[in-house]
Amino acid sequence: MSLIGNTDANSAQLASVISDGLIAYDAKGAYVPMVARAWEMSSDGLTLTFHLRDGVVWHDGQPVTSRDVAFTWEKVRDPATQAKSWISQFSDVSSVETPDEGTVVVRYVRPYADALDAWRVPLIPEHVAARDAKFLDGSFARHPVGCGPYRFASRKTGQDIVLEAFDRYWQGRPSVDRLVVKILGSDRTAFEALLLGDLDLMSVTPDLWREAKDSPRAARLARLLYFRLALWKVDWNQDGTNPYFGDPRVRRALIEAMDRGRFAESVALGLARPLSTTYPPESPWHDPRSAPIPYDPVDAARLLDEAGWKLPPGKKVRVRDGVPLRFTMLLPAGGQEIADRIAAWMQDSLARAGVDMSIEKLEWRAFQERRKSHAFQAAMASITVDPIADQFDLYHSSAGFNYGGFQDAEVDRLLEEGRVTVDPAARRAIYDRLQQRLAALEPLSVLFQFAQPILHDPRLQGVTPSPVGLFSFQPGPRAWRWAN
Repeated sequence: MSLIGNTDANSAQLASVISDGLIAYDAKGAYVPMVARAWEMSSDGLTLTFHLRDGVVWHDGQPVTSRDVAFTWEKVRDPATQAKSWISQFSDVSSVETPDEGTVVVRYVRPYADALDAWRVPLIPEHVAARDAKFLDGSFARHPVGCGPYRFASRKTGQDIVLEAFDRYWQGRPSVDRLVVKILGSDRTAFEALLLGDLDLMSVTPDLWREAKDSPRAARLARLLYFRLALWKVDWNQDGTNPYFGDPRVRRALIEAMDRGRFAESVALGLARPLSTTYPPESPWHDPRSAPIPYDPVDAARLLDEAGWKLPPGKKVRVRDGVPLRFTMLLPAGGQEIADRIAAWMQDSLARAGVDMSIEKLEWRAFQERRKSHAFQAAMASITVDPIADQFDLYHSSAGFNYGGFQDAEVDRLLEEGRVTVDPAARRAIYDRLQQRLAALEPLSVLFQFAQPILHDPRLQGVTPSPVGLFSFQPGPRAWRWAN
């Protein structure tokens, strides 16, 4: 766990309590000061100055200084760090200066409207991490040191990760002594552990949420239900290695062929909703005119016919120029049983439209490598977005998370223009146009946003939901406490 390098969503949440950034989100997605007590941006938008708090220390007792902030920036922009979650937000930073231990001056080559957001990045201690020749494989990655409310204690591969309250945390020692993240084989196994009291908090699937409502064993548990900025999406590989997905008519037709509303009600038990783009309703930048693609098998057939994929008489699979419309959907293997259900439902739905979809499951790291190298036809996974306007990483033709290799000059232009536009009204208009363009082209497909059902021991108090999750905001777990 390197805190900033090659992190998945779960690792990123843990990183957010191991090490603070200069700023953080509050429960509504607004910025609040953390290691930085204050900041100001120059009138030309090219210089951002942070003033650090006194008394913030690393878990080894050494003070956090401006040099650590500059070091963190250097590690993020080092390709070997693989800090894909953060790198694009620093792309316009020309330098980070440290005139004294408590001041950080960030210079930009051009204004960046979401410049503050990058500085949520968990800070890295130079005096510890600089010792490692390889950041992702050194001692720091195995035993990270941060300045957050919880310090890393231990990790047993495939079993658990243990974090312990930090006595010298600048906001005061957290009330909960330890956070133990258990790695269990399935949602059912975790649910049984929760009922037995071996777990205190977990997010559950729709099936388990319904079961908990009627189970006497679960009657004692407290319940929360909220929507996160977390989505299930499909990346369609458009780099020319397959004959299917370069045509937006095909991408749209495949979504029209699936009755997402029925799946949301019958399989997800009403705890999911179809979406149109990666700007869900909880995002401050959501365009309410962006409606999900409707279920329309007749129009799906029309679009596929129009794109040249015809269904020969008596056959079950569409063909174009002798090539069958047959592809493999890649998905990560793991504890999220809902992924298997979505994939099986997609397979069945598309078969009725004359599309032959097979399923390949890979261990998470292998799945990531295949996506990153574009060695797939279609790939499905969950994604968490931030409550900011800028989604350059997902859609720009040069971006690292644009796994499908989507390219569109107008989308690139809008993304670039949105980044440098500071006026709120003008910026809103840009991102509304972007969402309309994305809805028309369907570069990737957002299948669902699932409600997040949480069950927890009622003695664990202060557990507050937020669109950014339970961890990655202020105060988050810092405010958790045990009653009595």
